[in-house]
Amino acid sequence: MNSQVVEDHIEAFVRNQFSVNPDDPRFDREVDLFEHGYVDSVGIVELLGFLQEKFNVEIPDDDLLSEDFSSIAGIARIVLRNVGGQTECLGTT
Repeated sequence: MNSQVVEDHIEAFVRNQFSVNPDDPRFDREVDLFEHGYVDSVGIVELLGFLQEKFNVEIPDDDLLSEDFSSIAGIARIVLRNVGGQTECLGTT
């Protein structure tokens, strides 16, 4: 599993779940999802559920409070740090 694959899955989830317009010029993998209003407090719970289901990973509190947890690229880094050797969780979307 690599960062690109994880980012692809997270981006697809965020775009679909939170109705991000495909033509939105502000949206990219480095944008702060919370500061720019793409994900709200309820959305965090949904995002955590997705990460647990898709990657079989639980995000530690320290990572939830880190700056990395604000962007798609950062969340992918957190997932890769915490997922261990489990790669069978990645299916096709």
